[in-house]
Amino acid sequence: MRPPGTRTEPRRSLPIRKDDRFVVVALGGAEIISYGTLYYCVAGIAKEASRDLAVTEEWIFACFSFALFASAQMSLVAGRLMDRYGAGKTMRVASLAGGASLGLAAISWNAVVFTVALFGMQLASAFLFYEAAFVFLVQRDAIHAKQQIALLTLIVGLSSTLFWPLTSLSLTLISWRQLCWIYGGCNVLLALPLIQLALGRSSVKRRDQNKVCGQQGPSSSKLSDLVLITVGFSLTTFVFSAFLGQMIPILSSIGLDMEGAWVSALFGPSQVAVRLFASSFTERISPIQLTILSCVMLSAATFIITLTSHSLLGISIFIALLGFSSGLNSICRGSLPLSVFGQDGYGRRLGLITGFRLSAASFAPFFFSVIQNHYGIVVALASLAVCATGSTLSFAFVSVRSKREPGR
Repeated sequence: MRPPGTRTEPRRSLPIRKDDRFVVVALGGAEIISYGTLYYCVAGIAKEASRDLAVTEEWIFACFSFALFASAQMSLVAGRLMDRYGAGKTMRVASLAGGASLGLAAISWNAVVFTVALFGMQLASAFLFYEAAFVFLVQRDAIHAKQQIALLTLIVGLSSTLFWPLTSLSLTLISWRQLCWIYGGCNVLLALPLIQLALGRSSVKRRDQNKVCGQQGPSSSKLSDLVLITVGFSLTTFVFSAFLGQMIPILSSIGLDMEGAWVSALFGPSQVAVRLFASSFTERISPIQLTILSCVMLSAATFIITLTSHSLLGISIFIALLGFSSGLNSICRGSLPLSVFGQDGYGRRLGLITGFRLSAASFAPFFFSVIQNHYGIVVALASLAVCATGSTLSFAFVSVRSKREPGR
């Protein structure tokens, strides 16, 4: 039985209100700046920074990988802090910390100081990136959060499209240190005010809160669902990280060099396309069904590249399906935990899932490279197909359990 006065998330999402759109656009603008300045810029400045600091590019990227792993562990704490103090407050502090870390990178007098700055940037990102924004939207208005999450991912998807060329162009005009100063200022002078604007429009009446409750059931059942969802998202992120981290080498190893580079460009548009239609998807099917659809697409993509790796058409279909799956996955990471568990403790659960998910992603490219070098590209691709299938089964179990167990 459901507690009186509560209800589960509706099958059809309510229309996005004017204030909601303003909040999502402001938050999306802050997210674009955060992703662009704290994450995407690192690859752009690595070459000049390594030369200036007298280290190799590989050293810079190794430190960056360790910083990403530290960010994954910080996510375990970040979720609890967002539940306790509110995601809006923690995001404001993190914007200041991110800006300060970029400032430290700008004045770094040796590689050790630059490494400290990298860690500061990625630890701040645990309080700024997608999951933090999802918690912000759910804490603000859980009833409308599902559609807002879909719109947010569409907006933030522009970050790489904007900041990759912007960083490259800027480095032809100014030094990497000057660019770090500018990007640090963007966090403090642009992202922080945008977060404050979104927070200022977040005055949802108290009577509208706590209306989205998760599926009802014993705590042991919810724990099982949490384990299955964590495993599912960890496996999908592992596959995405392996493919995206090794995309060009993978395509080169199967005989596609220049053709592979052009075909891989389908990934971004595929993500954007599926997010454009995501609002209509979320009105027709539940988050668990949307998640399973994303995993089925990922499984299909891995099997296609394994079986038709020397076909240009097969590779094109693989890239498109990978983009579709990735675009839906970013939405499902926010909407599925809300649907299953409700908004109570949402940040803590999302932080736990994110911690394991990003930890898996941190060593996926290395794992794929080792398997490929020892057993060949086909075995390496088949191992990712197994992971993708495992993620589909994990979410399928969640769906079956929700239908079979009473009161859920």
